[in-house]
This record gives sequence, structure tokens and C-alpha cells, in this order.
Amino acid sequence: MRDLILVGSGGCMRELLFQIEELNKEVPTWNVLGFVDEYFDENDENVKRILKKCPYLGRDEVLLNATEEMNVAVCVGEPYLRKKIAIKLRKNQMLKFPNIILSHTAVAEDAAMGEGCIISRGAMVSTGAVLGDFVFLNIDASVCHESVLGDFVTLSPKAGLAGNVTIGKESEIGMGAMVIQGIRIGERIIVGAGAVVVKDVESDVTVVGVPARQIV
Repeated sequence: MRDLILVGSGGCMRELLFQIEELNKEVPTWNVLGFVDEYFDENDENVKRILKKCPYLGRDEVLLNATEEMNVAVCVGEPYLRKKIAIKLRKNQMLKFPNIILSHTAVAEDAAMGEGCIISRGAMVSTGAVLGDFVFLNIDASVCHESVLGDFVTLSPKAGLAGNVTIGKESEIGMGAMVIQGIRIGERIIVGAGAVVVKDVESDVTVVGVPARQIV
């Protein structure tokens, strides 16, 4: 198994740790050494529970000062914060950001990914799809043929993109939201849970509803 350090202590990290445990039951893949977090809350009951099986290693300096090569997964669902952490950690060239592909996924051989992507349990990345750096597909998210996702995009659980969809960097597609074929979504977009996007969306807005409409 390959050693791995997780970044973060929130729900995203705890979810990923669980999924890695499930993956390892089927195919031993990742040896999680522990987690780092700049704002570790030792009084959080959920964190206390995780500490029983995943030790706290310290703040970001643990990784920034690393002198040996180490695999790191940035376990933060919110795109902007994930970007902020990734930019900070990339300053240490000893840190590597492998793509974490969990169990019961379907990733086409000709799909392309950058670094640091997380493909959660049940997610699908179809033929010709392109994912940038640090893209996060949550449980049962789907990306159909030839769709393109920019850096730091997040697809929430059960979000789905039809074919030839383009999502700009740092955008977040809410739980159960759907985007029909050929749609172009700009950068830093929030698509609300359950929304259905049927026309292009410009950058820096929030859309909700069926069909999706801009509210911010």
C-alpha cells in the first residue's frame, strides 16, 4: 500500500477516510498515516471519534517542512478553500497529489485528469471527459462523454452532467443537480441542490430551481 496523508478534519475528510477503508477491504491501496489541519478542533465530537483510528499529525507546517516525498489528499469540499490549501501546499515540491479513485467507480480509459482529483464511491467519468486539477466528484456523481471540468470543480452527491458539458473552475454543482447536454457553465458558479440547468450560465452567479434561474 502507498502512504497517504489527508488534509482537513471536516465531513469531507471523514467521508474519504471511510471510503478508503472500504476500498482497502477489496484492494489494499492506501495506508493513511494521519491528517493535518490548520484549524483542528479537539473538542469536536466527530473529530474525537476519527482520532481513534486516524492520528492528528499537526498543522500545515508538517507538510510544508517535509523533506521526503509524500502523497497528500486535500479533503475539502468547498472549491475556493480547496484551491487555497492546494496553492499553499504546492510550494513544497516533495508533496505529491495523486488522484484518489475509490471503489465501485467507472472511469473511462480515455478520460483525462490533472492531479489531486477525488473520485468518490459510485461516481462515473465517461469516455473523453477531461477533469482539471483537484476536481472532487462526490458519491454517485456522473460526468458523461466529452464533458470538461475546470480546476477545483465540485460535484455533490448524485449530481449529473450530460455529454459535452463545460464547467468553469471553482464551480460547485449541488446535490442531485442535473446539467443537460452541451451546456457551458462559467467559473465560480453555484448550482443549487436539485436544480436542472438547461441554458448556459455566466460566471460568478448562483442558480437554483427547475429550470435553473439566477438568484445572485
